[in-house]
Amino acid sequence: MPSSKILLSFVASACVATLSSGMEFQVLGAKAASMGGAGIATSPSSLAAYNNPALLANNPEKFSIHLGAGIGLKDTGAGKAVGDLSDLDFSGVSDLVDGNAQNATTEQIDTLTQARDIILGMDGTGFQVNPTADLAISFGSFGTGLFGTSDIGGIANVDQTHTDLIFETSTPGQYINILTFDPLNPVYLTTTDYQASSLYYAAVDESNTNKTTNVDIVGLAVFEIPLAYGHAFNTEYGSLSVGGALKYMKGKTFYKSVALDDDNALDNINDNAVDSSSFGIDLGLAFKPEFSQELTLALVGKNLNTPSFDKIGGGEYEIKPAVRAGGAYKFNEWAELAMDVDLTENESLVGYNTRYIGGGANFDLSALELNIGLMKNIASNDEAGVIYTAGLATGPDWLHFELSAQMSSKSGEIDGSSYPKQAMVNFAISSAF
Repeated sequence: MPSSKILLSFVASACVATLSSGMEFQVLGAKAASMGGAGIATSPSSLAAYNNPALLANNPEKFSIHLGAGIGLKDTGAGKAVGDLSDLDFSGVSDLVDGNAQNATTEQIDTLTQARDIILGMDGTGFQVNPTADLAISFGSFGTGLFGTSDIGGIANVDQTHTDLIFETSTPGQYINILTFDPLNPVYLTTTDYQASSLYYAAVDESNTNKTTNVDIVGLAVFEIPLAYGHAFNTEYGSLSVGGALKYMKGKTFYKSVALDDDNALDNINDNAVDSSSFGIDLGLAFKPEFSQELTLALVGKNLNTPSFDKIGGGEYEIKPAVRAGGAYKFNEWAELAMDVDLTENESLVGYNTRYIGGGANFDLSALELNIGLMKNIASNDEAGVIYTAGLATGPDWLHFELSAQMSSKSGEIDGSSYPKQAMVNFAISSAF
């Protein structure tokens, strides 16, 4: 197939993929993380097997290896609520009131009222943790390795039919609504009333083994072993590199519903997990126009065949195709600019949508490399604002160290201490010959 037809065919498939949602597009590598997440046009050679296999076509190294790890955190609204509930000691005060509701103090009633409002506002909020790890290897135009990405999080479910502050009195089986109870004209409720509309029953009561106000802990961890290759075609318009990767994918999905006040939410999480395997297909393009060999334009589609993994309890979780475009421009050997943008809006397991645009600059100062950048989630439910990225690297090609970090402009607060709504750190060691 002529190179021009390859390009048109891939662009067409990318346009179709933009109609789908998928697991968050995670570009691996400390350099990309510190340049606003831009990496599909400027990936180090060994990481190209994951980020964009087309870049393997012009790999200047006979052999390269990259070992990296990182972790990202996102607060999608639950952080402050959890902190505020902890400050109020909702479950502790609730336990004191339950069984003695008619004698609840004004202070206790005020605490429980504040806690109820916080819990009702938590519905649909959550948090995410995204660990990554890679061992990438390239041999000229071929690449392979072991790449691990994870989408782990929790999402709050608040039963909107159980919102009343109903507790048991000192008389077993007798209940009252502490907000409306009048000792001069008492109205007592039954166990049926309590189980039908009490917030305490839905969220905390230990006798209730099926709490409907809870937190769903969900996760998908995927390990990929790709066989990747890139090939360059010379055309009258420039050099077009085409690459692909066929990936064996091992996935672990897990699910656990826990109470709001559960301090051991992740205990025995493997008892609620299921392993399965699949395979995936990635395709990438990289184009260097005839008028400027310093400019690279790139397009990559990941998981174009929609790989799926088994869910605990039955069913499957599908990883929808994700497509990203990018570009990079090198100024001699001392500076590089890069920018990426997601063409798909991708949905995480906890329902948080991402579609990133970002870019940055790399400055090679001989003994030290400095990277800076900005990125932004342009999906409608963004919680983080502008994300600042930075990193540094040092060492010769045969032993290179990289460190990067990301931090959002928006922050939350727990116990009077602020924290970024989104953050990431990434460390890597690489070697090339």
